[in-house]
Amino acid sequence: MNDTHVLAIVDTDRDELRCRIDEMRQRFYRLALSADPDARHSTSEWTVQQIVAHVVSIANRYESFAETGEFRRAKDPADLDRINREEMEALLAPVPDLVDRLKAIEPEMDELCDNLPDDFTAEFHFGVPVSGIVAQINWLFELMFHGEDIARAVGRPWAVRERDMLLALREAAEVLPAYVRPEAARRNDICVELRIPGARPYVIHVHDGTAEMRDRRPGDRPDAVLKAPASTMTRMLMGRIGPVAATRLDLRIAGGRRPWKAMKLQSCFVTA
Repeated sequence: MNDTHVLAIVDTDRDELRCRIDEMRQRFYRLALSADPDARHSTSEWTVQQIVAHVVSIANRYESFAETGEFRRAKDPADLDRINREEMEALLAPVPDLVDRLKAIEPEMDELCDNLPDDFTAEFHFGVPVSGIVAQINWLFELMFHGEDIARAVGRPWAVRERDMLLALREAAEVLPAYVRPEAARRNDICVELRIPGARPYVIHVHDGTAEMRDRRPGDRPDAVLKAPASTMTRMLMGRIGPVAATRLDLRIAGGRRPWKAMKLQSCFVTA
């Protein structure tokens, strides 16, 4: 697992996150309210209505954490898929009602985030410790990517700024190791350096059944160096695109001792 106190891939603060979250949720509301609730992209199991209900379930977890310090945590990615579906199905309602619920939770979520110290550590799913900053970034992350899911379902554009993707990459740095496939990580020893515009040099090191994602250090010997925009790298690490699609979005191998190993990296992780 990652240490939440390593040098962050990108710096941010509550002021920036407050503005970005507010802007993203207003965009999410507008899109959700104007989309066909029964629309579904061919690659997705969920309709627009189900996606919005899922986002409400995530907001409910923040509300529960604010009130009790607890929420329903998953033990592994498969368990999270099950919990997500159960909670989504329990919340199904007309989309305007779901958006009203999100708006009603806003003040409590904002108060929670305003009062989270930067050095605060919370237990996320899978027993992963995440920083107070990443607890906030996760809400931006959910609105951004589920807004993208809705936009794809109805065939509309959904512009995402590279800065928002950089922040999502900061969350990935803390959470991604929990998605490692232990068998694949036991079979492979892969160290990949990431060079992302606007970010610190980072490495992902898969070895001995585990994975770490952290700042690059003098003793690291990367097998491959990958250069890509934050949007491309984040989507690839999440499994939303594969390596071939990523090369069409400016992913480049820029060096390393064994650059071919980079092509195995994605297969070492469960799709987020």
